[in-house]
Amino acid sequence: MKVCNYLELESAFATSGIGTAVENQRKALKKVGIESIDNPRENYDIFHTNTIGPGSLYYIKKCNFNEKKVVIHAHTTSEDFQDSFKFSNQLSKPLKKYLEFYYDQGDILLCPSEYTKNRLKEYNIQKDPIVVSNGIDTQQFTPNPTLRKEYRKKLKLKGVSVFAVGSVFKRKGVDTFAKIAKKFPQTDFIWFGPQYRGLQKKETKKTIKNSPKNVTFTGKINNILGAYSAGDIFLFPSRNENQGIAILEAASCGKPILIRDIPAFNYLKHEKNCLKAKKEEEFKKHLDILLNNENLRNKLSKNARMSAEQHSLKKIGNRLKKIYKEIA
Repeated sequence: MKVCNYLELESAFATSGIGTAVENQRKALKKVGIESIDNPRENYDIFHTNTIGPGSLYYIKKCNFNEKKVVIHAHTTSEDFQDSFKFSNQLSKPLKKYLEFYYDQGDILLCPSEYTKNRLKEYNIQKDPIVVSNGIDTQQFTPNPTLRKEYRKKLKLKGVSVFAVGSVFKRKGVDTFAKIAKKFPQTDFIWFGPQYRGLQKKETKKTIKNSPKNVTFTGKINNILGAYSAGDIFLFPSRNENQGIAILEAASCGKPILIRDIPAFNYLKHEKNCLKAKKEEEFKKHLDILLNNENLRNKLSKNARMSAEQHSLKKIGNRLKKIYKEIA
């Protein structure tokens, strides 16, 4: 069995969550002995696509004509498209109509979480989504002492630091991150991730400009593991995710996690492998406790790592292998 694991505009998506998910899929397939390629012009048995562009649709239709099986991976919803780039809110409604068409073009529809599955069930889609986690490379994502020393020196970090990883969007909660930082002026806050300045909404630019002095926006970094090694408490106040790959990465690195209490994160349990907050005052309260309670940080760290192992690439690979065999 040979699978074409396709990512349209791959270079553009390289540092995105979708790009990471596809990289994890390819690693996972290799671990379970499934041959995969990324060029849809070559010969293969199953076409597994991860984006929603015209190139992907072209190859789906070509596979339909040639009676090849198609797996569509739903990483995008109209809801998680909102509050990101300029005009994203206005475009979310027509996007939903397109997604309702697009996600019905394959033989199997996959999605990364129960939350996304429930969202898609509200769409006018005939396919019943199957949940397959985006996965995490638990061997790669472990703390690196050398990188920790390098990045903390570069960023001039002292004491217990608070950090986030992801694109700088309102949806990701960058405004909440900055407001919380203002309440802890003696603590370093670092946001690792690209800004896409030309596409940024005005309010996001204003948030960055008016952020307190203890907040650093690094922009894109060369080694993402440097971020997870340098930071101590992972603060991720995102308002909407389909799973949150950054959370899996932080968990794999054994970081104590503080997240927004939203349905997408129901796979994590408050006070077991993370802390959850709904309002800014709750974020402040939980973060204050984390900063001053090393035992709690250690407990959440240990349990977060255990939760990440449930999303290992071997498990994801076996899940995909079973799905492929059912339609081959």
